[in-house]
Amino acid sequence: FKLWIYNANIKQLVDVPGHEYFSYLSRKIQQEAANQAKIDISEAKMKGDIGAAKQREGLTAQNVTKIDKETRNISIRRKQEVDKEEKRIKVELEVDLN
Repeated sequence: FKLWIYNANIKQLVDVPGHEYFSYLSRKIQQEAANQAKIDISEAKMKGDIGAAKQREGLTAQNVTKIDKETRNISIRRKQEVDKEEKRIKVELEVDLN
């Protein structure tokens, strides 16, 4: 049994009674397409999840940097206030001693 097919669409092919080659082939192709679609959806979801995670990491890093900057600024202001108050007290003590 030799099968010669030239430029035929799988939907156009018909099985000979007692043989189900084309119907099996059609089901196989449909199953492969469905499986590939599931794989593609999983990959897209994974990439989306990774992208969202990276975005959250980036936002977290930005927030940490912002908080560090604000903390540094507050620390500098507090030190300046302490230095200013120490100078004021020192001047008062010198005035009181003289």
